[in-house]
Amino acid sequence: MAQLEEIYQCQTVNCGYVYDPDRGERKGKIKKGTAFADIPDDWRCPVRGATKAAFKPLTGPGSVRDSHAKSDDQPQPSSGGSTVKKYRCLVCGYEYDPDLGDPAGGIEPGTSFDDLPDDWLCPVCGAGKDEFEEA
Repeated sequence: MAQLEEIYQCQTVNCGYVYDPDRGERKGKIKKGTAFADIPDDWRCPVRGATKAAFKPLTGPGSVRDSHAKSDDQPQPSSGGSTVKKYRCLVCGYEYDPDLGDPAGGIEPGTSFDDLPDDWLCPVCGAGKDEFEEA
């Protein structure tokens, strides 16, 4: 039986598909016992079509639970509010946070949305920068 850190869930808005290596994935012809890391990079979520970058483990490092715990530990902005602008994808709801960047896409933390390359694409659905709005 797979451990929770080996089971990945799609983070795309209105999805929540869970990849369990014990079951594999019939539509994508992924055999039972295939670890998430061993799935081909061009594989897509069978429900919403998101890339592997849209998935997080259920628990452990990099999980949704881990992300929430870290954000709870972060100092809150002063009463003046944050000056960092976040942008939301109009297609899938992904939010680009300059403080986090897009390391999987080669974008370092601290990179503002305006400084992203013109050919940068949403890591979840592949939408272009013109499909984002200020959050």
